Amino acid sequence: MKKRVLIFSVVVTLLFSIAFTGCGNKANDNETVSKEKTKQEETKKGNDKKEGNDKEDSKLADSQVLRYAIWSSPPGVFHPTMYEDDYDSNVNQFIYEGLIEMNPQLKFELNLAEKYEVSDDNLVLTFYLRKDVKWHDGKPFTAEDVAFTYESTCHPDYSGPRFSNYSKIKGAQAYRDGEADKVEGIEVIDKHTIRVTLSEVYAPALADIAESAIFPKHIWSNIPIGEWDEATEALRNPIGTGPFKFAKFEPDQYVEFVGNDEYHRGKPILEKIFLQVANQDTVQAQLIAGEIDFAPISKLNKDDIAYYKENGIVVEEVTDRGYQYMGINNRLDKFKDKRVRQAFAYAIDRQGMVDGIMEGFGVVANAPYASFSWALPKDGINDYAYNPEKAKELIASVDGYEYKGDTLYYKGKPLKLTLKYPTGNKVREASAPLIQQNLKAIGIEVELLIMEFGTLLEQVCDELDFDLYLMAWGLSVDPDQTGIWHSSITGPGGWNTPGFINKKSDELLAKGTLTLDQSEREKIYNQWARLMNDEMPSVFLYSQVDGRAYSPKIKGLKIFPYGNFYNIHKIYIAK
Repeated sequence: MKKRVLIFSVVVTLLFSIAFTGCGNKANDNETVSKEKTKQEETKKGNDKKEGNDKEDSKLADSQVLRYAIWSSPPGVFHPTMYEDDYDSNVNQFIYEGLIEMNPQLKFELNLAEKYEVSDDNLVLTFYLRKDVKWHDGKPFTAEDVAFTYESTCHPDYSGPRFSNYSKIKGAQAYRDGEADKVEGIEVIDKHTIRVTLSEVYAPALADIAESAIFPKHIWSNIPIGEWDEATEALRNPIGTGPFKFAKFEPDQYVEFVGNDEYHRGKPILEKIFLQVANQDTVQAQLIAGEIDFAPISKLNKDDIAYYKENGIVVEEVTDRGYQYMGINNRLDKFKDKRVRQAFAYAIDRQGMVDGIMEGFGVVANAPYASFSWALPKDGINDYAYNPEKAKELIASVDGYEYKGDTLYYKGKPLKLTLKYPTGNKVREASAPLIQQNLKAIGIEVELLIMEFGTLLEQVCDELDFDLYLMAWGLSVDPDQTGIWHSSITGPGGWNTPGFINKKSDELLAKGTLTLDQSEREKIYNQWARLMNDEMPSVFLYSQVDGRAYSPKIKGLKIFPYGNFYNIHKIYIAK
């Protein structure tokens, strides 16, 4: 599969200047980032190795094993630039690390880098790497690994989804196009220092480049880059620098990890982690019985929360960092007029989904941002309140469409559409029949096709074979969505799966990355959000309020919208 879809998870409240607060910048400064060293002591990473196992033995349970429920088996692409979905991401998070990482305060802090510098013109990033890091096979981690990760992801033969993370490095595009034999802006200074020069000021640089996970040169340089997606042996035996080592993968059953005794931030207290494939219908009983220790709950309801608590299970509510959406194939003539897409938004009872299916644990989405993002404007947004009559009026005004009785015709034939959606998310599964019913009410017959997630990716993302589909985007640490919505990535292998092409959108997305001023960026992204709200290239459905249910014996958890296992080497099972 050549198409790579982001992990249903894209961008939130940080911008470039906020991301650099470790370098001395204030979040709202209008000044450019100055050349100041990040202080290692601010994040206390340097002390992690000493602090990792400071729990008294008397507090620990005899078994330090954590069983984490997942709803589908990972496909087995355990590589940080080649994986395609959330289930492989669940595996990779324990194995691989970036130079920096995000903490629960939504700020970046150091990880594989012990400090970094930013030049006065904001074009040069210099990273100084920790000297005590080893790969899981005992080989030393060096700047060569970082350079190889960045450059190989820009190689002409690279078929994964993450070239856009590094495309703003000077010379990356020329290398990608085969016009250069290396990426000019990647320079190894010494064994533990690497310099990255950007082609232009780029606000999300830290999020895209420095937070991205590093993989080992000594393993992946032995495999031709064009063959990485078929290198099953290497993909399913991953080597990283993270707190846990890969141990075993039993498809459709579990993935097993063991603690990395030589982890540079301290030996993990947990001895093993199992990602255990579970059924959402039975996981509650498994949690209460102690067969599962931690489970993400995608469909909260008041009765379940009460029952969990009565039986001693902790439930934390977490606002989704992204949104669910109904993708529309903008390439098809019948959907090219925005009035048709707007009609779908009016026709679908999205508030009814939130109030009914989700019992209020959610919020209607009207633009492609998380509900708490500063990029989401406070005004000028059409809420497309449920209005079937308005929907019928809009769609009937478009050339080629007409009503004959209660049936909508397109170019002389009854309009019949197919809605494809994946298994694995109960709210989404329940939403599909409601959408079918809502569109039937405006004269459109919709066939529902439910399938495994990987099959949907193949049909929708690689083959572009769909009318409508249901998926979700999870958003990252910066509001730039060039990698999702730019007009240049509408073909197979691009993330703009709906095929939305809009010159103004492209211009605003480009403009938003070229300034570091927070107030200016807010204006730009507010304008872009209003444009997307008007064009409605997909119907933005809702953002869920999800749950994290877990045993009270798990200590040290710090759950936030961007992660469940911050500082996992310090998490332990209490008696």
